[in-house]
Amino acid sequence: MNDINEKELQEMISAAVDQGVKKATRKNRVLKMLAVFLGYALLLGGIWFIYDTIRPKAPEITPVEDHDVTLENNGIFGFKAVDFEDAVLGASQRQELLIVDEQEVSVPAIITQAGLFNWDITSKSLIETIYGTGEYTIDLSKVTRDSILFDEDLYTVVIHVPYPELHSVVFNPEKTVIGDTKRGWLAFGEIKMTADEIKTFENAAIVKLTARLNEDDCFEKAVRFARLSAYELYQPVVSSISPAYKVTIIVDEKEQE
Repeated sequence: MNDINEKELQEMISAAVDQGVKKATRKNRVLKMLAVFLGYALLLGGIWFIYDTIRPKAPEITPVEDHDVTLENNGIFGFKAVDFEDAVLGASQRQELLIVDEQEVSVPAIITQAGLFNWDITSKSLIETIYGTGEYTIDLSKVTRDSILFDEDLYTVVIHVPYPELHSVVFNPEKTVIGDTKRGWLAFGEIKMTADEIKTFENAAIVKLTARLNEDDCFEKAVRFARLSAYELYQPVVSSISPAYKVTIIVDEKEQE
């Protein structure tokens, strides 16, 4: 009986030891898994901390008194919306009349020299192609504070500029292409013009060239260059205040005459 009890006791002790070893093994596995998970969490947290430290920060925008806007440049410098307005208006006052485009055009012209009794048979005519250059400008004195708008979400300064004007027209006589002279059957020689006739012809050439330069296709081109020229003027001014802001130019509609 004692032998049986001793044997059972040994089996019970052996079973208890095996159960304790299994529990310890499971506990070690759980601890290892927790250690690995904690290691991954610390690694990811460290990577995010480094990324958040070195990544560029967008300028912060906070409202100030009178609904003005203060732009924070990396938390160091603060700017107000009025700073942009003053800079844009200052550039407008310095420039005033901005040349935005120069276009060369050509138009046909006919010179007629009447003969005896103004008869066709004694008259001569000459067909020429005349050339001239038109200069288009925008009047920046018309840019006011009301012309300057802000898009705080897109970091954009919107500037309205006036429609371009045809400022001057120059006749380029050295580029004139002379065609053939048409003569009545009783007309002889080439056309010769007096000083007064030359002056009259030049004035008429200016009128023809001006009419051509006032056509829609010429102004469409001038509008494109007005937008580009105004951008090249104002973008450096705005960037000097805050590089975060970009300029958008809107050319106003042509004023009705």
